Amino acid sequence: MKIRAHETFYIRRGWLRKGIKNISVNPRLFTNREINPCEVLGIGTNMVKSLRYWMNAVGVMKEISEGNQRIQKMTQFSAMIDRYDRYYEENGTNWLVHYMLAKNEDQATAWYWFYNIFKASSFDKELFIKELKEFLYTEYSYDCSEKMLGDEFNCLINTYCSKGKISSPEDMNECPLTELHLIEITDEKGFKKCIPDKDAIHPLIILAVMEDQTDKDEILISDLLNKPCNIGKIFNLDRASCFYFLEQLQKMGYLELVRTAGLDVVRLKKREGFYLVIQHYYEMINGAYVE
Repeated sequence: MKIRAHETFYIRRGWLRKGIKNISVNPRLFTNREINPCEVLGIGTNMVKSLRYWMNAVGVMKEISEGNQRIQKMTQFSAMIDRYDRYYEENGTNWLVHYMLAKNEDQATAWYWFYNIFKASSFDKELFIKELKEFLYTEYSYDCSEKMLGDEFNCLINTYCSKGKISSPEDMNECPLTELHLIEITDEKGFKKCIPDKDAIHPLIILAVMEDQTDKDEILISDLLNKPCNIGKIFNLDRASCFYFLEQLQKMGYLELVRTAGLDVVRLKKREGFYLVIQHYYEMINGAYVE
């Protein structure tokens, strides 16, 4: 469980690319005392700490012990991005980064809670803090201060809401996840979770998450909608939008929608795994995918 490990800084545009590029050159970027990561990355000390945290939280970097040293390595996820979307230009990359973040209960606890546990579709800062505080105390016996939870609220809003510059109104370097439009401002203090437009997510991104969340060939629609870290929770999908994407995947030959004894079930035809589906996505949008 981690709260406020981001030093109050949300992910800036270009940060992840800059981080991946530099750890591929120097795998001790954040731990070699002879290197000044502030000079290498061109950001301040607290931002360096924040970037290191975010790279771990979204799964583009893993840190391992080698002797008495901590080294930073690219992951299979960041290697995939580096190969197919080096400059983070594809919308699908943002959705995948969001998925990796929102499923990470250990390192991005508030993000996990917000998308998977928090039931309110409309909310304000007060409700957010109250509900998150109760969750942390119930699940982790952790009594977090309202100041820390307020910082968590600000950072999460700034991650997804381009007009929600609560902590740094002068900073115009937005988080790329604002392009997902998952949170919307309703009034001066209010916000709401938004259902993505039907053309906002490529169906293969949906399939990749489904593949990652089950080892079974058949999945109940109710599980897709309601289980933590599955497509309904992660992408704010309602039943209608969920069926839309499933029908698209059925047309593409990846699955079959089955209705038996009153139960709506998805039967996966091709079990290719999370990373192979992501590879198909990148190849398809680049016109290189061949079945």
